[in-house]
Amino acid sequence: MSRMIYCAFVVLLVAASASEAFALGGDHPPGAIAQDYNKEWPKGLPALINSSERAWGQWVNQGDFFYYRGDADAFNAFLASYGKLPSTPLAVVLHAAAKPLTGPLGGEQQIPYDWNVEVMRRGWGPPLDPTQPKNDPGYVVTVHVWLGEAISLDRLVVPKQVEIRSAGEIEQFINSHRDP
Repeated sequence: MSRMIYCAFVVLLVAASASEAFALGGDHPPGAIAQDYNKEWPKGLPALINSSERAWGQWVNQGDFFYYRGDADAFNAFLASYGKLPSTPLAVVLHAAAKPLTGPLGGEQQIPYDWNVEVMRRGWGPPLDPTQPKNDPGYVVTVHVWLGEAISLDRLVVPKQVEIRSAGEIEQFINSHRDP
């Protein structure tokens, strides 16, 4: 019986340590990231990320996340540059939820932001990029924006080649109102 308990303990210990190994991450504090931070990124992405409006950033496994503060004019200028990125589907996801907060990984989330950029290696989670071959996966760069006082829907200027999506908060609210 004790051998079974020992084996079960070893299995649990290995499983717990394996989950830690798969969850690597760190912070991108304000300030410029190196232009050669990731040479596989679409051309022009480091310059876009280094926008002066960046409030914070993080990386987790194969994904990088950058958070920005600014008004509609700053966001529209950001979108104009975003619309020129090659080798990635271009999409802006509109959120109607409360303004989000970010901060250091493992720390208290207290830095407000108005939009963020997700840079995800294809195959490491959504969204996938069907235009890239499997042996050259590339990256998918998606922008999320939270509508409110700083950035309102009527002030957005989204380049024509950029897809616009809803994050679903309004649809969820409407559907919850319809449910008995």
